[in-house]
Amino acid sequence: MKDFTEYDTLEETLPPLVRKQRRLEAQIVLLVPLAEEEKALRKEIDGLLVAAGIDKGDGVQCLGYDVCHVERVGTSRLNQDALIAELVTNGGLRREWVDAMILRITEVGDPSSWATVKPSKGSKVRANVATGKR
Repeated sequence: MKDFTEYDTLEETLPPLVRKQRRLEAQIVLLVPLAEEEKALRKEIDGLLVAAGIDKGDGVQCLGYDVCHVERVGTSRLNQDALIAELVTNGGLRREWVDAMILRITEVGDPSSWATVKPSKGSKVRANVATGKR
């Protein structure tokens, strides 16, 4: 990796953004245990609603809050390897034809991109005040 100073467009703009990102990440890390605890409490509440016989999409009012039992069907995905094996083994189709057909009908969504900001291997960075982590 090259140093950011080798790119004129990054020399002034990147350091303040990296500092800000590291500060924000340190603050977020402190909230992770709370988010996990809150999720576990919602699961416990949902279990109580189900045990009480409350149906999907229904709920009760408690302490001024609407407490609802929500369900969502899991995401369905084709297992491409299993599909190919079934078509070749049980469908009597040639593997080459199946591979070509799957390639023709496969849709690819828009790509995504993002930056990551982590300490470089061997670098000396100041520990974050909020977490003590680097």
